[in-house]
Amino acid sequence: MAFIRRRSVFVRAYTRFRFGARESVRQHWRSHPGQLELFA
Repeated sequence: MAFIRRRSVFVRAYTRFRFGARESVRQHWRSHPGQLELFA
């Protein structure tokens, strides 16, 4: 059985427009893109 290390990436704060409204996104940590281990 292989050991899979979970990778995280840091996301800086930014402003985005979604559904016609402006959103302020706070800085946070999130899982690495492409790291979907739903049934691993």
